[in-house]
Amino acid sequence: MGKVLILFVGALVVASVAAGRFERSVFAPRIKRDATMRCCNDGFEKSEVHAKFAEVRTACMEELGLGETTHEELIKTREHLNCITECIAKKEGIADENGALLHTDLAKVVLEHMSTIEWKVPLAEGFIQQCFDEVELTDGAFVPSDEAKCNPEGFDFVFCLWRQFTLACPEEFRDDSEKCVELRDKLTNKEDVSDLHDDIEAAE
Repeated sequence: MGKVLILFVGALVVASVAAGRFERSVFAPRIKRDATMRCCNDGFEKSEVHAKFAEVRTACMEELGLGETTHEELIKTREHLNCITECIAKKEGIADENGALLHTDLAKVVLEHMSTIEWKVPLAEGFIQQCFDEVELTDGAFVPSDEAKCNPEGFDFVFCLWRQFTLACPEEFRDDSEKCVELRDKLTNKEDVSDLHDDIEAAE
């Protein structure tokens, strides 16, 4: 499970950065907890996985010619984040040569990963299928072009899961701070959440 878990956790962090700009340190040497952990405090830590993910992420960024790119430049360009996520997925053997996710293998790993978090167990299978269906609709017809060379499916899948579990967080684990309530409201309405990044970062 280990190497694929790196993909899931790593790509999830990339997705939360890109969609919400919550974690500047995802592209820096030190990696902190992502926004779901701050707004859903269920005690699940991923530090060991993060250390390995940092190596894979760095290798991908170098391969993509993004090693010297600033965080601000990276998050302004969705294509960069699609490419980083696709690279991680390919390195972990969960995407084909076109960057399309291998659904059966990925679903198995995600389910195994979620089995360590009791409240997520009964929700995981349904969320996984829902997110696969969602990315099939949005990305199923993807064809590489000069403007979009990397498949967005991996990015969209992990962001979908991040969104679903953030919204489903049990009341006893929820951070009900103003910004976390605002985050959940925006995610519920499928609104852009990038404006919340600086406030959440400053509150750490």
